[in-house]
Amino acid sequence: MRERRARTVLAQGSMVLLAASFLAPPASAQTVEEQLAELRARVNDLEPDETKGFRLTPSTRMKIYGYIKADFISDLDFDLGTTIFDIVNVVPGTPEESHFRAQAIQSRIGFWTYTDTGLGELQTRLEGDFFGGGASGGTFRLRHAYGQLGGLLIGKTWSNFMPIESYPDSLDFQGPAGIPFVRPEQVRYTYDFGNGFGGSVSLERDAASSGASDNPAITAAGTYTFGDSFVKLAGLYRTVDGGGQELDGWGVNLSGNTSLWQGGTLQASLTTGEGIGSYMVFGGADAIGNQTVETSGVTLGLKQDINDKFSAGLVFGYRDIDQGAVVTDTKNIKTVHASIYYKPVEKMQLGLEYIYAEKEQFDGQSVDASRIQASAQFNF
Repeated sequence: MRERRARTVLAQGSMVLLAASFLAPPASAQTVEEQLAELRARVNDLEPDETKGFRLTPSTRMKIYGYIKADFISDLDFDLGTTIFDIVNVVPGTPEESHFRAQAIQSRIGFWTYTDTGLGELQTRLEGDFFGGGASGGTFRLRHAYGQLGGLLIGKTWSNFMPIESYPDSLDFQGPAGIPFVRPEQVRYTYDFGNGFGGSVSLERDAASSGASDNPAITAAGTYTFGDSFVKLAGLYRTVDGGGQELDGWGVNLSGNTSLWQGGTLQASLTTGEGIGSYMVFGGADAIGNQTVETSGVTLGLKQDINDKFSAGLVFGYRDIDQGAVVTDTKNIKTVHASIYYKPVEKMQLGLEYIYAEKEQFDGQSVDASRIQASAQFNF
């Protein structure tokens, strides 16, 4: 449709210019070819670019993106809230009762801008969704807000410690246990060494801080891309408040993804560290008394394209914690997400997911819960 409009404008412009060429004096400052070239350039400025959107100024383009997502959730055992996060708050012996909820709070909108500068392309990103406002959500919140020029990134986005490149898909917004998840404000520098190797370092707001912290976190990561595979090794150092003492906290994450066979993708993440509970999905204490809490986690995700419209996914997550303040604290948690996706058209996805979560306390008691989630997502 856009190509047809562009051809129509060019055709009409060409007819006008050709007519003008017969009526204009021979000493015209511009030839017909030059005027046509100028007209084509103006049409190109008006037409959207598939990757960089519409032109705002001679040097800047802007793209608007996002999606509308509606979730219909049936909890079979307990009311777990907007995601399965609340499994950590369910205690053994709680009366079982099914619960249904419908929500559209994961819907989001974002803006990219691309500006040509003397130092290269300057990119900015601003994005938010409606998961703010407490347990029920519904309040707009900021997800990403940063600018990037070359390898330098400044602003709020995924932590350099987080394995976002290997994060498995799920309809449940919480996702699997055992994986880091945080979006802090930061200054990051990324460098491409060539031959598939890359590296990055960052200074980030500590995940346990509400915005003002005397002790930012330091991260470093190395990546390697080869064929259809990707590997990332990331490290984190921070300080943790433990009973008035400043304790050392650290974490290591090894992650990657690969194409196993036609249409099949494996994603994996392995995390271990001390004093990194606030960086992990489902949260947890960083320190108890004057000791940092040790934690480890693993996540495995397998996704298979069945055909051009259907795909299926299976994700397993496990997290282990070495100590709790009381015997009813969570010792370990495991999750399973089994999903099927259907894309009737390019910008629409329907999905159905079964979710199982189980937690064990330090006193040996455990509790488990299941939920079924159906979703419809419309991308723009």
